[in-house]
Amino acid sequence: MRITVTGVDEAAVRFRCAAGAATGRWAGPALPVPGEHDVELDVAEEVVFARAEPGRDRVEDVPGGSGAVLVAGRVEQAGTGAGAVVVLRVGGGLLLLEACGAGPSAGDWVRCTAAELRLYPTGV
Repeated sequence: MRITVTGVDEAAVRFRCAAGAATGRWAGPALPVPGEHDVELDVAEEVVFARAEPGRDRVEDVPGGSGAVLVAGRVEQAGTGAGAVVVLRVGGGLLLLEACGAGPSAGDWVRCTAAELRLYPTGV
C-alpha cells in the first residue's frame, strides 16, 4: 500500500493513504522520513468483524488516544472456521486479518478495530 508519512514520533508514525489517515507502529530497521513509502499493513491480534458501509474503505485512528485503529474495506477472500484468515481490500492494498469468531464472506463490506496497526516497509 502506498502511504504518505506525515509525522514520526519514535516508532509511532502518522500517515495518510487512499483510505484515510491514522497512526501505526513502524516495523522497519530505521524510522521513515516524511514522504511517500510503500508498506504492508499488519494487525497482530485476532479481530471481530462488523458490517460496514458498502463502497467506503477507510483507515482512521479511534478517538481517545488509545492507539487503536479502525479499518474498513471489502472482503476479497475469507477462510472458514475459528481463526480463519480474511483478506481485506483497503485503500488499494490488501490486509490479511485473523477472524475471532465467525468471519465474513467474500464480497462483504466489513470493519474492525485493531489495538495497533504495524507498517512494514516493502522497499518497492
